[in-house]
Amino acid sequence: MSTIVPEIFQNCSYEYRIKDIKYIQCHIPMNVNPCKLLKELHEAKDIRKYLFATIPLILATFAILINIAYGILIIELWRRKKLGSLCRYSFLISRTISSILALILLYIILIAWKLKIFRYASAAAFILIGSISFLTLAGTYVAMTALLYLAIVHPLRYLYLVNITRCFIVIAILWLISIAFSFFLGLYGATLFYPETAPIYCSFNRCQQPIAIFIVFLLCAFFIIVIAFYLIILYFIHNRDRTDQLETDITMRNNVRTMNRLALNMVTFTIGSLPILIVTAIATANLKNLTTLGLGDKSSCKTFLHGKLFLQVEILACTAAIVWVLAMIFDPIINFFADPNFIDSIRSWYSCIKFQIPPLRPLFLHKSNSDR
Repeated sequence: MSTIVPEIFQNCSYEYRIKDIKYIQCHIPMNVNPCKLLKELHEAKDIRKYLFATIPLILATFAILINIAYGILIIELWRRKKLGSLCRYSFLISRTISSILALILLYIILIAWKLKIFRYASAAAFILIGSISFLTLAGTYVAMTALLYLAIVHPLRYLYLVNITRCFIVIAILWLISIAFSFFLGLYGATLFYPETAPIYCSFNRCQQPIAIFIVFLLCAFFIIVIAFYLIILYFIHNRDRTDQLETDITMRNNVRTMNRLALNMVTFTIGSLPILIVTAIATANLKNLTTLGLGDKSSCKTFLHGKLFLQVEILACTAAIVWVLAMIFDPIINFFADPNFIDSIRSWYSCIKFQIPPLRPLFLHKSNSDR
């Protein structure tokens, strides 16, 4: 059965779909090509359907399984008292919990995006989980780097000041600050895209634009401070190991291994955080155009006329989500393979399981002899 192509789409009949019949009633400006609008709209919908709703979901599932397995491993080793620094592993558990909660909320947001019910609440939740993940990750690595500095450069002060209770207090403070600040970002950040449905009034010139610039500046400053703090601490630790002649070879190797592990973690933090910074910077630069997506009631004509903006949002959100989830996958993997406690425990468990399972060939021979 042949499809009748409306007159305005005659020059792009190959792009026309049956569901596009509703767009012929839209008021299209004189200087705008309807075929170009239709193509941009289809690209945005295809990205949402095949890319944004598929790849992040698959990666998020994989990331959840890895983080759950990593968290169970830490808890099991903690229970068996096979971990060295409990403070370090308490921060890792906190980070793992943050990742799992963020990934579960990402599922909900992707479903809302897929069902086309992405509104102010969904946008606020998206900003909320992204900022919580960013802040808890950054705070975790700042704390772990500070612990490493105290343990290597000031070991006596480390033994006197650091204990598991104080580490739990620091983790609780970190979570409270991250949630409070992320709630502020989500509440005001979502008004940048959905000003009419937001519970608070926020004009563009006096509220939206200054808040967007403030958020970008604050996130970039925090990102730079975390990286600079790590590099400074790494410099002091490196100089201390090189000048201290009393260090044993085993201690030196352990320090180098720990610094290498933190270096890999910081690379993961950088890769996972940069997309968030880039997306916020691009969104701020195009804020006036992106704000129009949240003005007025959602309709098919509005979607058709602003297909290019929807395409930009889809690409930005998809790229940020994929890279962000990949960082959550690589982070526990790096921590696992860079930690001798994990490797030795897995090897011992594997040896015990292998020893307890009897060989198949002797069992088969024994069964054959008994049948005779």
